[in-house]
Amino acid sequence: MNPILVDVLRADHVESVHRGAVYVVDDAGQELLSIGNVDKLVYPRSAIKIMQALPMAESGAIEALRLNDKQLSLICSSHNGEVKHAEMAQSILVGAGLSVDDLQCGTHVPMYRDAADELVRSGTSACALHNNCSGKHSGMLAFAKHAGFETKDYIELEHPVQREVLKTMSELTEFDLRTAPCGFDGCSLPTWAAPLRAWAKAFAKISRGTGLGDVRGAAVAKLREAVMAEPFYVAGSGRYCTDIMTQLSTPIFVKIGAEGVFCVSLPEHGIGIALKCEDGLSRGAEMMLSATLKKLGVLKPEDDAVIKRFTSKILKNCNGYEVAEIRPSEFWDF
Repeated sequence: MNPILVDVLRADHVESVHRGAVYVVDDAGQELLSIGNVDKLVYPRSAIKIMQALPMAESGAIEALRLNDKQLSLICSSHNGEVKHAEMAQSILVGAGLSVDDLQCGTHVPMYRDAADELVRSGTSACALHNNCSGKHSGMLAFAKHAGFETKDYIELEHPVQREVLKTMSELTEFDLRTAPCGFDGCSLPTWAAPLRAWAKAFAKISRGTGLGDVRGAAVAKLREAVMAEPFYVAGSGRYCTDIMTQLSTPIFVKIGAEGVFCVSLPEHGIGIALKCEDGLSRGAEMMLSATLKKLGVLKPEDDAVIKRFTSKILKNCNGYEVAEIRPSEFWDF
């Protein structure tokens, strides 16, 4: 059983807990931290969008389509559906000679309440551009167009785009995903399960391109640096990924995935992190990552106050009274 890593307290009484597993490794293959069942197969969901974007980056599409950092960050994103996000997704499609009609991610209202309310006020309906995965899908379509693949049905398992994604992820994780469980994500793309060990190993390589060769190393660097330069586009207002990358002075690439998963790279240290909150709740996963960063001791001294804020989340009721706190459990022994 995975240990309790997060407590939720009300009136100093533990009301709820979150169990989880965490694995941390460096790009030399040295295990730095292992908590819980790190060998269990985990669907990383959206946490590995940078890996799904890598075939596009390696193909020369970035240069050919003149994709900028904001567009690349959005391609790696699970965004809020704010105006800037939708506009950026459309700019990727237009640059590739495509349109919103080519997206097969489906439609949902913006994740960000203010953006959803603004659509209602303006009498406008949500479209596929507001889907939190529209950036990833736009990037895959741009890759297909640049590579000369058929853009129709690019989400299908046997489409060349998805075959390239599978090959790339297998190489980075050093895990044969062809034999792994394969399901479908909320946006209809394939998602493969692998151990946290494997996902962390991949993100250690992504942290500074160790052992990836010139072409892949350069492609990884472009995507990683773009997200860290433009963190708003990887998530958005009020989102943990955007906030922690923006507020920390320590260079860090952070990406959440559905069902309580995080994958992280620390470029200055060559470190990769992969974790899963067992119950799938993002509030537990966010606190686990904050606790992991504090435990590792890899942040700059000036980040002490920042990580302190991220390791204590105060919950307020409708009257604005502080009623509960989410914080790391005693397991961490800070």
